Amino acid sequence: MQISDHHRFIERIAEVLDGTPDAAQLIQAVQMIFPCEAGFAVLNRRAAAPVYLADSYPDAASKAAVQLYVRATYEINPVFNAIESGLREGVVRMADLAPDNWVSAGVDVVADASEEIGYRTPGWPAGMQEVSVLIDLPDDVVGEISLARNAVAGGVPEADLAPLKLFLPLIRVAFNRIAADHADTLAPDPAAPLPLGSFGREVLSSREAEILQMILKGYSSLSISLHLGIAMPTVKSHRRNAYAKLGISTQQQLFRLYLDWRGV
Repeated sequence: MQISDHHRFIERIAEVLDGTPDAAQLIQAVQMIFPCEAGFAVLNRRAAAPVYLADSYPDAASKAAVQLYVRATYEINPVFNAIESGLREGVVRMADLAPDNWVSAGVDVVADASEEIGYRTPGWPAGMQEVSVLIDLPDDVVGEISLARNAVAGGVPEADLAPLKLFLPLIRVAFNRIAADHADTLAPDPAAPLPLGSFGREVLSSREAEILQMILKGYSSLSISLHLGIAMPTVKSHRRNAYAKLGISTQQQLFRLYLDWRGV
C-alpha cells in the first residue's frame, strides 16, 4: 500500500464528510486502501433485513444478487449471523466467521465448491473472497461495507487488512453521517422474528425446525450437537425425520426448498 493511496483515501473521505453523505463514494474511498473488484454497503439491524445503501458491482447480474441478498439470503450469511450474535465493529474475513460445515459440497445455494464459504447467492460473481468492514452505530445498528476480491491461494493476508483497521475511525465518522440520513428506515419491529424462524414450522417439531435452521446456517451435525447439548445420534434422527416430513433427502435440496420458500 502506497502513501499516495492513503492520501487519496483521506481526500475522498473528506468529500463524503463535506458534501451530501454518499455511500457509493464511501465504498470508492475504501477501495483505495483495499483494492478489490467491488463492494456493497448496508445497515444491519437486529432481527430485520439489512438496509441497502449502495454497491459498486459493474454488471446487472451482480447488482441483482446484492438485492437478493438484502431481501432473502442474508439470513444464512455468516457475517449477518455474527452480527446477530453480537459482533459489532472491526475488519473481518467472511471465511473466518463461517461455521464449520460451509466447506461441505452439499451446503450450496449455488453449487460452487471453489467459494470460501461453500456457496454463493445466485448471480454473485464466482471465485471471490470477501472482507467486511463493520462499524458500530447508534441504536444497535451495524454499518457494513462488504468488499469482494478475486480469490488467491492463502486468502486475504493480514497486511492487506491493516489499512482498513488504521482508518476505521474515519470510516466510522462517514458511516455515522450516512446512517443519520436513514434513521426513518432503521426501526424494525422488535416483536417480528426473522423469517428463517418460521421455515418448516407448519410440519416440523420445534427441535426439528431449530436443527434445520442451524444446517442452513452451515453447522455440521457435530457442531449442532455441541451447541444444543444433545447427542449426535439424536441430531441425526431429528434431521432425518425433518427431511422426511419436507419430502427431501439432501442438504442441497434443503437449500433449494428454503430459497423457494423465500420466493427466490
